[in-house]
Amino acid sequence: MTKRDFLDLLDQYGADPSRWPAPSRLAADRALAVDAELRALLATEQTLIAALADLPPASASPTLRRLVMNIPLEHPRAVAAPSLAGLLMAGWRRWTAGMATVTAAGLIGFVLGYGQLVPLPTASAGEQVVAEDLASLLADATYFDSADAENAE
Repeated sequence: MTKRDFLDLLDQYGADPSRWPAPSRLAADRALAVDAELRALLATEQTLIAALADLPPASASPTLRRLVMNIPLEHPRAVAAPSLAGLLMAGWRRWTAGMATVTAAGLIGFVLGYGQLVPLPTASAGEQVVAEDLASLLADATYFDSADAENAE
């Protein structure tokens, strides 16, 4: 175990080795057995914890609270500009939904536009268009050819 790893354990779990994770505790015990500097660090940390425990609790002053709350305002974090890869990876759902919407609108527009090329027989008041009239109209290939020729002009 390195000195940096030992200091990380002290920072994360405190000066009580019984609170450290078992694999880390075993490695720390081996390191403490051979390194006097690590033993001194642990003893110093334990002394500091004991001294702080004897102090009465204190609340933060309004000035300290204001200063702490102003830290983000005085030191704003820079935001990185979005990259093309980031936009594609993060926004693929929006992109696919947008493409589906555009495709559906195009398809509906095509169907409605093409449907206006073929005039359907209309019924005057009191008349009904019979299904056979529509079927014969749609089956007449020459009708479609003449309609296409009229639209090309």
